Amino acid sequence: MNPQPWEARLARLEGVSVQGGERLNSIDRRLDTIEHMLQSRDEGVQSRFGQLESRFGQLEQSTSSRLGQLEQAMNSRFAQVDARFALIDQRLTWLIGIVVGTWITTILTVLFHH
Repeated sequence: MNPQPWEARLARLEGVSVQGGERLNSIDRRLDTIEHMLQSRDEGVQSRFGQLESRFGQLEQSTSSRLGQLEQAMNSRFAQVDARFALIDQRLTWLIGIVVGTWITTILTVLFHH
């Protein structure tokens, strides 16, 4: 056998392995770049989620405060309405008493007048 054909084949095989290594290194660099980009995007997303959580916390506090104020206003209004109903009840009781007294007086006057 002639050593030249083997040397050409080995040289070609060495060239292929060097090119394969270079391509793998190139792919590795690209993957590192992509990984770095994804990490920076992830940090940005995490930052935005933090901002959203902060805003929701502020909104929750504001809503809670407003609901407390609304509850106090409603309780105050209900107390006013209850006081008015109590006044109406008292006046109605007096009116019924006067009407009943007048009727009784009228009936007794009619019965005992003869």
